[in-house]
Amino acid sequence: MKNQFQIIYLISLFLITSISCSKKNKDDIYYHELNNQYVFITDVNALQASNDPISNHIDSILSGFINTSIISTGKQYVYLDENELPDLYFEIIDLNEFNANNLPTGFDSLAARAGSNTVQFLDNSTWHYADALNYDDEIGPNALWSENSVVLGTFASAGNFNGKGDKYLGFRIPSNGNYNYGWIKLNCSQHNDTLTIYEFGYHKTVNRKIKAGQHNGADQ
Repeated sequence: MKNQFQIIYLISLFLITSISCSKKNKDDIYYHELNNQYVFITDVNALQASNDPISNHIDSILSGFINTSIISTGKQYVYLDENELPDLYFEIIDLNEFNANNLPTGFDSLAARAGSNTVQFLDNSTWHYADALNYDDEIGPNALWSENSVVLGTFASAGNFNGKGDKYLGFRIPSNGNYNYGWIKLNCSQHNDTLTIYEFGYHKTVNRKIKAGQHNGADQ
């Protein structure tokens, strides 16, 4: 009888511990929906008729009010935590300005990219072409990471995201020699003129792997 009570006690303890660990793991992921879309409008008449911030920015460049050689949507910032400092940004730029308008005929002149002063991006290409992950792909330390801005889509379909549908960009946040691993779900159009950022999630526990798209189902 004593042995039976011991077995029941051990099973109960195991179940309580499992439930506790399960709850802890569930609470360890920070998740947030964004649903932002950035559209690079190239038609001058459409720019002049539009009143959104991106169009106004480009329209000012075309009108000569802003002295810059880069035509862009401007940096669209994403805040991964609750402080007031932006953690990373997305941007669509016109590559003609970097190539003296000498890109081959038929090439898309636009490029979409992501950048950050602190966050690192998953980039196994080593050429700043970020990995386009599928749902449930693992994100962790066994990969190459870039501290620079990364290309999502560019001319000649050279990027890994453009025209590929909904994909995930892996990132990690440095924290005193450790890292918080996360993902951002996005869609880059075939011609790099539209970039849609849906949502992101990351482990609040340092050095914990995460799968692309993994979250608890609600903002935390």
